[in-house]
Amino acid sequence: MKKNITYTLLIIAAFTTALSGCIRDKFKYYGYEDQLEGTFPVDQIDGSHTWLLTSVTNTFIKGNVNDAHKLLILSGNPFDESDVEILAESFTSSTISKNMTYLAPSHISSVYVAVLDRYGNYISLTKGKIGGEIDLVNTLPSGTPKAVVPQKLVYGFEANYPNPGDWDYNDLVLSLTKELTGETTVDVHVTLHAVGWIGTSSTPAQIGAAIRWVGSRYALVKDQVERNPKSTFMNAPEQPRKYFPGEWTDFQRSLNDEFVINLFDDAHLAIYKLGEDGSVYRRYFNTVVDPSSTSAKQPAKTVTYTFTFDSEFEARNFTLAELDPFIMVQYGTDGDHFWEIHSFTYKLEEVLYKYYNGAAQSYNNGFSWAVVVPYSQYRYPVEEEAIGMYKNTIISGAYQEREHSFGEWILDRTKARDWYLYPADGGVY
Repeated sequence: MKKNITYTLLIIAAFTTALSGCIRDKFKYYGYEDQLEGTFPVDQIDGSHTWLLTSVTNTFIKGNVNDAHKLLILSGNPFDESDVEILAESFTSSTISKNMTYLAPSHISSVYVAVLDRYGNYISLTKGKIGGEIDLVNTLPSGTPKAVVPQKLVYGFEANYPNPGDWDYNDLVLSLTKELTGETTVDVHVTLHAVGWIGTSSTPAQIGAAIRWVGSRYALVKDQVERNPKSTFMNAPEQPRKYFPGEWTDFQRSLNDEFVINLFDDAHLAIYKLGEDGSVYRRYFNTVVDPSSTSAKQPAKTVTYTFTFDSEFEARNFTLAELDPFIMVQYGTDGDHFWEIHSFTYKLEEVLYKYYNGAAQSYNNGFSWAVVVPYSQYRYPVEEEAIGMYKNTIISGAYQEREHSFGEWILDRTKARDWYLYPADGGVY
């Protein structure tokens, strides 16, 4: 018995030593899971939850439509609905035979394939299933179509990782929009909507951000992406930088030789100019309805990046699922203790920093510090309003509509997959 106890103590000591490498300036690992469960606004997370509200889908489209010039896959019927998004698009001839790859949002059960002439007029509209094959028809509904917009993914982040946050997912709100601009070119519009983090005494407020092109080799694509020179997040390029030290560049290599877009080193400075005294204006930007001494309203900031592909096929099948936007925060008051905060799919990735120090599995749980919403009209929660609560059968929070609530989706990933269409009055910005 004594030998067994000694052996157990040696194992515990070894485990403690291994964990010490992942502790970041007073971060306490012990009791970590209990702490998360106690503060998270939902009783339990579905053990198989992926936090995904989209699926990568392929549809083969065929038919003959005279005077066809452009082919669109739409999230709805523009003759009947507003807020219809372009999920995929391609230039075409009258004889159509194309495979289209796109991100299908969870709230739709079908798609519409539209054919436009060179003047932008609808000349065909066909309803079809998501995935599979669609045969075009040469008919149109009556009436006037409403405007459609490019697909948008909205990313809401919690900046407290790996500690619990207030789960309003508005510490930084960023969106990506994809738009086909030529046979082989796609514009990705990156918009900074809100900064809801002004820090604490132990955690500085500065938030950096970047986008990884997943699976791309830097050397092969570095000449394929260009920032529109008329727009930039770098309002003060001479300002000392925390996450991107040295001379500023728009792009860099990841630790695994993937292509990375450097967005900004300081979110507050990206959405607002440097103060006259040289200081950064730290406020809750666009997360408080009635601005006060600690909050302010500011127009969203958009920067555009053009992706040029080798073929028309690559351009039309490029989706936003290939991009991994993430933020960076400093843990503790000094030193290079930087954490990356990714969407759940890429939660354990180390793109620019080795912040896990080999202990990534210690954080491999069902909690996510980011939500990704596939809806251009998504309204993120106001400051300190949990995105959705479900405790002891009581539903509340910013998205609390019964049978369409955030909490029900977290409890069961197959339910309430349209929760983001049902904001609560007063709970969202």
